[in-house]
Amino acid sequence: MNILAQNTNTPIESKREQAKARTRRALLKSALRLYSLEGAQGMSMNKVAKGAGIAQPSFYNHFDSLDALQNELSAQLKENYLSPMRLAWVNMLKDYDALSKDQFNQQCRQCLTLIFDSAFRNIALFQHLLEDRPRFTADIENQSSLNNGLGNLVADIQEEWTEIFMQGLQLSNRTCERSAVNLCVDMAAAQVHELILGCHQQRYSREQAITTLSTSFDALFANFLHGSNHSGS
Repeated sequence: MNILAQNTNTPIESKREQAKARTRRALLKSALRLYSLEGAQGMSMNKVAKGAGIAQPSFYNHFDSLDALQNELSAQLKENYLSPMRLAWVNMLKDYDALSKDQFNQQCRQCLTLIFDSAFRNIALFQHLLEDRPRFTADIENQSSLNNGLGNLVADIQEEWTEIFMQGLQLSNRTCERSAVNLCVDMAAAQVHELILGCHQQRYSREQAITTLSTSFDALFANFLHGSNHSGS
């Protein structure tokens, strides 16, 4: 009888867990949809729950808070965005000294194309992320209150870009102050963000934007790497 009870209970528990996982995914999708439409100002637990087809009280069966949901969604989006391009950028920086100008431009264009493709998969989301990113402030307490959820995703990604650049430098036997890497990343990101929005507004083509960025990055990286210390092989 005990064996029979175990055999009947296991699939019931499995179905329960599967249903819970489906609802959790539905909540994440609902939040992504809502944020893409309305940005941070439109986010609410009630709207997210309604979009997932559940009552608001049931939300707490899956996430402790709306912030917790946004933080998980933010982590997923960051990994989905960075995973296909992380290695490409590291390799380009690692091999910079050995690349001809044409080879650098080709690799840089490939890397930039990955960024543009990712942004245009959900351009509305990209715009809201830029609009909602926290601004620099000397008020640490106020800054920390802003660093939650999707609104901080752009800043998180730029921190990850700094780590990518640092890794590329280390693999090329170079060292550089983190502040210099942050400056390079901030300058590069500002150009990329502006030109993605310009393409979306049809002020110029994606090809024109990527060509211009590749030329700009060649000069930016040359100046940046010139200021780094090379320890040799």
